[in-house]
Amino acid sequence: MKIITSANNSYIKVLIKLKQKKYRDLNKLYLVEGYNILEEAKEYVKTILVSDKEDIEKYKKFNNAEIILVSEEVIKKLASTQTPQGVIGVCKYKDPKEVNGKVVMLDGVQDPGNIGTIIRTSIAFGYDTVIMSENCVDIYNDKVIRATQGAIFKTNVLRCDLKDAIRKLKGDGYYVVGTSLRNAILLNDLDIRVNNIKDKHVLVLGSEGQGMSEDILGITDVNVFIPISKEMESLNVGVASGIMMYYLNN
Repeated sequence: MKIITSANNSYIKVLIKLKQKKYRDLNKLYLVEGYNILEEAKEYVKTILVSDKEDIEKYKKFNNAEIILVSEEVIKKLASTQTPQGVIGVCKYKDPKEVNGKVVMLDGVQDPGNIGTIIRTSIAFGYDTVIMSENCVDIYNDKVIRATQGAIFKTNVLRCDLKDAIRKLKGDGYYVVGTSLRNAILLNDLDIRVNNIKDKHVLVLGSEGQGMSEDILGITDVNVFIPISKEMESLNVGVASGIMMYYLNN
């Protein structure tokens, strides 16, 4: 078994760079922390770095993963949390799959907590794919991975140009529902029986500050808003996503 004690080790220096998106994309690798996340990510775990010898045995069930014993100094250098659990996983990027079933589309959503909420909610309501615009927060950002609580490993996540994706999905018979406070109808007035919305639709959610971009709003089939008290200007995008997914499925 390989043992690494110094954070200045050349391999560890390569892994530290994975905290930056450009190096994650270059190597198609990212880091995860903690046993529970490793369990969820086991299909994608390439290497496991563990600081406690006594824990090594339980990681042997990750049959294809290399196990490296490292010092606590190494764990602290690689970890993003204040009190790391003593194990870091090096995971390979997921291969995107063909879009099949209901879709959630995110236009510029930047907050990791909101991304986590939306991905977990999409799984709860049977959405098979989450498509993110290029200006969304990186899906392999450590805060996003923690926010999804492992749900990222249970769904199909794509990053691409939304206009191209919408045109393709429309060509495949999808009905595209955008979200906006202007030039939109009440969510309650959307007849989910029309155009087979319930079984084959795309729900597009906009960014926290700006909402959906105008060019995307212009190519949806319909734009809707959730009626709320005049005391509040808008809902958090994570909360709104849950309401809309529930409605579109019922």
